[in-house]
Amino acid sequence: MKADREIVLTNKNDADYERMFDAFINEVFGFSFAPWFAEKVWDERYESYSIIQDNRILSNACIYKTDMLVGGQTIRANQFGAVATRESERGKGLSRMIISHILSLYPDTPAFLYANPNVTEFYPLFGFRRVNTYRPVIAAEINNPIGSAKTLSPKEVLSDSFKGRGVFSGVVDDTNTQPIQAFHLLLDYARRIYYLPDCGAVVVAEQESDRLFLADVITKQPIAFETLRKELPFTGVKYVEFGFCPDWLGIEPCWEPVDAEKEPFFIRGDWTLPDKFRFPVMSVT
Repeated sequence: MKADREIVLTNKNDADYERMFDAFINEVFGFSFAPWFAEKVWDERYESYSIIQDNRILSNACIYKTDMLVGGQTIRANQFGAVATRESERGKGLSRMIISHILSLYPDTPAFLYANPNVTEFYPLFGFRRVNTYRPVIAAEINNPIGSAKTLSPKEVLSDSFKGRGVFSGVVDDTNTQPIQAFHLLLDYARRIYYLPDCGAVVVAEQESDRLFLADVITKQPIAFETLRKELPFTGVKYVEFGFCPDWLGIEPCWEPVDAEKEPFFIRGDWTLPDKFRFPVMSVT
């Protein structure tokens, strides 16, 4: 490996880089960023650091500059994501070079990431440490008419209600990850977005058996969960899992521990995190 490999920073929509990046992501992770690129939401908050050769990305790591709320206090932190190297280039220290470079630029900024379960020994080399995470769950019966709520497209949400969110958790939340949330709306939940007219909320949700996963609630005002429950367009639900800390819905959930071997979560730097929390799934890179 050459010691003088150049690390290229991109932090905005750029057609040439997008083509290289999409080819890289397709090969390594098996999906496309194209729908997200098309919305032109990439800005300076999302930084991609790549080693490029012959118009091909060999290795990459991204950070998103998050404004997190922890116990009501704002913390600027960097969330790492898209850390990968093409299979043909592995074993040459490219990922280590990029991570070291990023940390040299932000030596005092707290950082965190969800790691691939196969590389959990890698991140402690850079001062990351694993912490336990949880899933907030409540028992709640929901038997409402299916189809009673209007289904929205991601573009409708991105152009209107999505920009009006104004309620955040007092436990752990993220206040500025709109581009990342747009990614999940477009690629993960495009057909699972509902508008509840009576309470004026947009919900992102999906049901599996008797369990409803409520990934997000987008609203300008706090809502009691009981009010929300009456409009959720699902039936046969006995349990609700939240993809965020649901304290602002006026409920006290049970906290189910996440299997740290399957979903390892790492932090770096000074944090004062609560014992039990969930980082918003719609803000995960």
